[in-house]
Amino acid sequence: MGLSPRKELQARRLIAQGLAASAARPELSSPHEVTQHLLALQGQTFKAGVRAIAVRVNNGQKPQDEGVLASIDAHDIVRCWPIRGTLHFVNGEDARWLMRLCSPRVESGASKRRPALGFADGDFEVAHEALNTHLLNLETGQVLERPHAYQLFTDAGIDAGEGRGPHLLRALGGAGDIVQLRPQGRAETFVHVDRLNISQREVASAEALAELGTRYLNGHGPVQLEDLCWWSYLTKKDSKKALESASNSVKLMIGGEEFYAPAWQKNVTEAEMRAALRRTYKLPAFDEYLLGYSNKSFTMPDEIRHEVLTKNGLSWDFTVKNGEVVGRTV
Repeated sequence: MGLSPRKELQARRLIAQGLAASAARPELSSPHEVTQHLLALQGQTFKAGVRAIAVRVNNGQKPQDEGVLASIDAHDIVRCWPIRGTLHFVNGEDARWLMRLCSPRVESGASKRRPALGFADGDFEVAHEALNTHLLNLETGQVLERPHAYQLFTDAGIDAGEGRGPHLLRALGGAGDIVQLRPQGRAETFVHVDRLNISQREVASAEALAELGTRYLNGHGPVQLEDLCWWSYLTKKDSKKALESASNSVKLMIGGEEFYAPAWQKNVTEAEMRAALRRTYKLPAFDEYLLGYSNKSFTMPDEIRHEVLTKNGLSWDFTVKNGEVVGRTV
């Protein structure tokens, strides 16, 4: 007897996410290969984001956070605001093009809030110049800590209090030039992408949507249009173009519904899907298995949602059994 549509969707997504194995999908044998495959993993908290990458290396066999931290120290992986104005981990070379593709709609909304936050005309441009100039004057390996960034704004004549400092760092980061590395103590650190050990990939604007669609499908598919709209915060028109121009895009029917999927999903076997469902997964807060899709009910019953994910955006570590979120990890 075949799997139910719900179980098939859960299993295929566990495999796509690098949490379960399939001969159809290339093995993700390093932290860099994980971020290459998924394109971006939410890193709302640094520790949880590191763990999210670690549990996907070699399908979660003996996850080691130390390997992820080493990749961050080597600038192979960075933390930034590429999607939804929210912190994610991405490959170091992908930071600029991805932020510049997905951040303009976020910035459009953010700019409308600035008068209420107490910004005067020209403050944003002054802050942008001060921060970029300072970061470009740092040597490779040097970082700017968050408290010092706030002092930089103050010295430029902009009061960083009452939420203005965090707003500026998030907005300026999304512009495409600023990323985070490992914190120093409890302080987040910032660097300019031109001071990383790696060079930024040049992705032509005409190719960026196809690149986004290809890699989102690889790491998340099967998906529907609404999933990419929510995840990327791009318009429905651009999201559809991304999915339909993806180099690996095929249509997959599950339970009478049509999904976009990477072509390799057609070679996933039922035995591999059943094996994926038999495993128990302990996943970190904000993990992509939940946050990578618009509709969370495919794996999380509504009656336990409040235990794992609140309406105002808080999340906790959670456990998945038989493809279902069963509650917060104790």
